[in-house]
Amino acid sequence: MAVITLRFNPETIGLATQVRLILPTGVHSQDTDFKELYSSKKDLPVLWLLHGGSDNYADWHDCTTVQVLADKYNYAVVMPDAQMSSYANMAHGPNWRDYFQKELPEYIYEHFPVSRKREDNFISGMSMGGAGALKFAMLNPERYSVCVPISSGVEVVPNYASRTGRATSNLFFQNIYGHEDNPADVLKTEEDIYWLLEQNVKKGIELPKLEFCVGLEDFTREGNLAFFRFAESLGVHIDWYEEHGIHDWNSWNIYIPKVFEFIKKCRQEAGVE
Repeated sequence: MAVITLRFNPETIGLATQVRLILPTGVHSQDTDFKELYSSKKDLPVLWLLHGGSDNYADWHDCTTVQVLADKYNYAVVMPDAQMSSYANMAHGPNWRDYFQKELPEYIYEHFPVSRKREDNFISGMSMGGAGALKFAMLNPERYSVCVPISSGVEVVPNYASRTGRATSNLFFQNIYGHEDNPADVLKTEEDIYWLLEQNVKKGIELPKLEFCVGLEDFTREGNLAFFRFAESLGVHIDWYEEHGIHDWNSWNIYIPKVFEFIKKCRQEAGVE
């Protein structure tokens, strides 16, 4: 097992950022031929795991059992930083969406032993990162075979557009989404996950397998249910997992094993594991 903290300067965002990686090395014994083991460069399945709005690249690793799970399932895990960006090309800030869509995957694929194959790439995250994971799964369905949003902030863009809920058109969200005079203009853009899903369905694009995890007392639950019902109305199936819990790490420690279990289940059903 290797745990790596990577610091580099992506062109897309124009500032230094960090990524935490977990690379399982497999089980071996004292008589292992280490030259053979480490020269094989087998491409690992990889989980892209996104943090929430008040967190950073290290929190999934520091606050959960993700390292144990990565070792158990033999999946690499990539945990990048996104600041408080909503994984967007910010109206007044860096182009984080371009970084996550275009530059970061290429950097990781070229520098580490992880697979480019769709069946080997999965994405998940919690809160802001749950909405980010779902957005990237809809923007790049050809890249990810599984997506598991956890306590997802999927309601943020609709709320911003309608000036309701916690995502009102205040300065914080204006810096992310812009359209200060008419926030509804954010709808039917690459930040609108509802619209992205609808467009993919209309085009007949194969979607990643989807599972939503959310706590019964989590304030994001109603927003997740609304998206679930919308997807259902389009004929899109989403697995649903819930337990008692609020929007905190106690709940996310319940759900992160479910992410790995769901990925393995989907891979077994697809005949790739």
